[in-house]
Amino acid sequence: MFDTFNLLGNPGTWAEVPAGPGARPFPAAVESGSDRALVTPDQAFAAALERARTLGPPPPGPGPLDAFRSETTEWLARVPEPPLYPRADDPARARAAELLAEGIGLLGRGWALQQAARLEDADLPLVRAVQAHAEALAATTEGRIVQAEEAWARASLLERDSRTRRRAWVREDELERPVWDAKRRLSRYDPRPAPTVRARIACAHPGCRAEQEVSFPPTYALHGFTCVRCRQPFSAYLAESREVRSLSASFGRRLSFRLEPLGGGASRVEFDNGSPESFHAARGDLLAFLYTEGPVLRGVTNLSSARTLWRRRSGPCWIATQAYGEAAPELDVLRTWRDDVLLPTRMGRVAVACYDRCSPTMVRWLEHRPRTRAWVRRGLDALVRRIA
Repeated sequence: MFDTFNLLGNPGTWAEVPAGPGARPFPAAVESGSDRALVTPDQAFAAALERARTLGPPPPGPGPLDAFRSETTEWLARVPEPPLYPRADDPARARAAELLAEGIGLLGRGWALQQAARLEDADLPLVRAVQAHAEALAATTEGRIVQAEEAWARASLLERDSRTRRRAWVREDELERPVWDAKRRLSRYDPRPAPTVRARIACAHPGCRAEQEVSFPPTYALHGFTCVRCRQPFSAYLAESREVRSLSASFGRRLSFRLEPLGGGASRVEFDNGSPESFHAARGDLLAFLYTEGPVLRGVTNLSSARTLWRRRSGPCWIATQAYGEAAPELDVLRTWRDDVLLPTRMGRVAVACYDRCSPTMVRWLEHRPRTRAWVRRGLDALVRRIA
């Protein structure tokens, strides 16, 4: 679904290779009279530690941590509760062995990130949840159901702690309330106002992007807000992720989201992004698609991990790129002005065509003239301030 570590520039170490049929990434005993592999929790942890040592430090950037979060969340959703009682030839034991092999790889990656000081405090419960689930799965393969249930219960609590710590939103009806609040004289079971969601969302306007706390009812998906800094309106389309695809495209990547909007139903959002940057979202993550008037999609925020991908318009911006450098925020402002103001008009299209025809020559002429480049940048600064 996403670019994995072998696409992040270090295929020799951070490449997740799935175990093939019969592959055993850990030492295993064999049950008497059967070919079923028995794996103890200690063996699983030792294999994960060896995996972490083999991987070494992760590549720079947020990609390794984001991929670990999303892939771990997907794996946790597939881990079942231990069986109620042990029985011979239980298919749950074979399934546990398959999931354990994946869990060992994830745990190794988590420990490697922790060793490199790349984990945030909110991610530590996620690594511990993987460790507890690995213990439960290993106990299940051995038929030790009581130990598996205890480890699974610990893992479930750690999962919930991880979800609530990392996300940038909270539902008020999820908060723990006392059975009887003597100070306010309210019971947990008294009628209350309709629940609301509180989240931190950035302004969608390219020249602002100020973060602010907003609240909205979770009964419908599209909500309008006014930025507290620039006082301009913008909107957010909120939906839970069901599937995300990232494909190579001209001038960047094409992102496709299959969603379940707040309030129910199904929808899809697709857009091209001029940046090769990846966007990670696990199934069930709450996403906010940020729009300005038009509507024009400006970016998408994963409220479950507090990561935002700002949409970069595709197409060259030759002179401004040389003046400001790649990935400068001024480029987004100029490209937005080009796409929203110039290109819809005939004269604007003529001006853009002339710019595209003359720009490569101008860039080569400016390359060895730093003083002239400085004057060009001052002129562009004035234009950016005027149109932002």
